[in-house]
Amino acid sequence: MTSFEFVFGMISVMTSLALTRLLGGWVGLYRHADRIRFSWRHACWAAMACMLLVGNWAQLWALHDVQSWHALDVISPLVFVGVLYAFCDLVMPDEPKDDQRLDLREYHARQGRRYKTMHLAFAVLALLVIAHQTSSVGQWLAASNFALVATACTVVALWTRRVWLDTAAAIVLVAMAPVFMWMNLSGLAA
Repeated sequence: MTSFEFVFGMISVMTSLALTRLLGGWVGLYRHADRIRFSWRHACWAAMACMLLVGNWAQLWALHDVQSWHALDVISPLVFVGVLYAFCDLVMPDEPKDDQRLDLREYHARQGRRYKTMHLAFAVLALLVIAHQTSSVGQWLAASNFALVATACTVVALWTRRVWLDTAAAIVLVAMAPVFMWMNLSGLAA
């Protein structure tokens, strides 16, 4: 087994667990739809989490060309995906119990800081990983466009008290996510 196979195996397991949490959460919300109050902002964050998860998994495939692995090369993608797992887990509420109602607007208001914080940690880690992989500021800026916009949007979403600004940040993030996912999935074919 090569170092890449070992690391990518762990990345795939962690990605699968996060994807299972998201898909299971959506099924649970659908199962109890009559007791759920929908939230577009929460839906944007949850959809973005799924597309970010798949796009990140596809992007990490590029590591298959790495021949020499150092401790940081092994640890950093695992920490990276671990933070992404935490984001996916926190964005998805537990299924409502018995006759309990679940208001996703209220869930976003109460728990949004937690999952936004994990997303910010993920975006900052992405910037650091990209900095580690590039050799100049120009290269870093060119490779960091998604992570820079994601960081800025998440900072705005975390610190604003205005619903419209929080909503705008969520819309920008969910609009970027399919592009990020598609670009990285297309890289698998190369």
